[in-house]
Amino acid sequence: MKRLVWVRTAPPDVPGSMPAYGELVRQATAPHAAGWDLSACDLFDPRGGRSMWRHHWWRLRNARRVLAEHPADLYHWLDGSMAAFIPPALRGRSLATVHDLIPLLQGRGELPGKPSWPAAWLIRRGVEALRGCAALCADSAATRADLARLAGIADRVAVIPVPLRPLPPPRPAAVAGLPPGARFILHVGHNAAYKNRAGTVDVFARLRDVPDLHLVLVGPPPSPELRAAAARLAHVHFAGPVDDAALHELYRRAALFLFPSLYEGYGMPVLEAMAAGCPVVCSATPALVEVAGEAALCAPATDPDALAAACRSLLADDALRRRLVERGRARAAGFDVASLGRSLLKCYEQALERKESHG
Repeated sequence: MKRLVWVRTAPPDVPGSMPAYGELVRQATAPHAAGWDLSACDLFDPRGGRSMWRHHWWRLRNARRVLAEHPADLYHWLDGSMAAFIPPALRGRSLATVHDLIPLLQGRGELPGKPSWPAAWLIRRGVEALRGCAALCADSAATRADLARLAGIADRVAVIPVPLRPLPPPRPAAVAGLPPGARFILHVGHNAAYKNRAGTVDVFARLRDVPDLHLVLVGPPPSPELRAAAARLAHVHFAGPVDDAALHELYRRAALFLFPSLYEGYGMPVLEAMAAGCPVVCSATPALVEVAGEAALCAPATDPDALAAACRSLLADDALRRRLVERGRARAAGFDVASLGRSLLKCYEQALERKESHG
């Protein structure tokens, strides 16, 4: 019996996509895991809380002890951005899923935001650990290309897309100030600069001549600068965080989903929107083009005029809208849980073979 341990580094009380990814991995691998003993260990401060650095400090002090309490033939680190905490002795028995390389891009000045010196140290340590892993998974071919370009890792990387997580049945979502039945553009994202929330508002400003059109932004409260920019326009609504059932309803009601990110390692909101029957306009970043295929209209993230023109086309052309909705549903259906499970088990087997061939 081969023993594998999933290493979870996301505290359950901290919002984010990592807990959902861990649950998808568990569901996907269970039906295909004959001959495997699968379990999980938690590598974060048991006191919980949202202080990232407190969890990092706890991991630096306790990773070896906790992992020693969970002996395994192979450790799957569900979040490759936490590779800095892989003990050197376990790197050859580790596999990591790399979702994006945002810290590396920021450190090189290719994305807004400069890492602090402790963060830069963790980034360097993490890249070194990834180079020593028995295997890596990347959510997209774009992320695999980033690993080769930014970290010099060109082999041992399997592209395993994340499947669409099923959204619960839609439930009416109240957005303050949004009239019932109003036509609106939807955006989902947080305040990190690469998400380009400001660009979303900028695109909407170019559509001011479209009668009775609204913009709804789902996510955390906006920065003061973004709120000030939105205040200069009519019909911009910050909905705050919403649960999955309310988000599903917003996808269904929206005239289109606008996602002009400067960078993504994958693009789950695009998949969710397409599955819910919402046509998509997104930036032409490699991962988003890869995920959306021919089912979305794309333009450069730094070209708000082109993005606005794509939105205008969708808003004015019902036949185009119907085509993109049909293509989107079909595209999203191809990202299934069973494929994830089969691909991961194959990756686990290859990682074990590589480990054994190197002693």
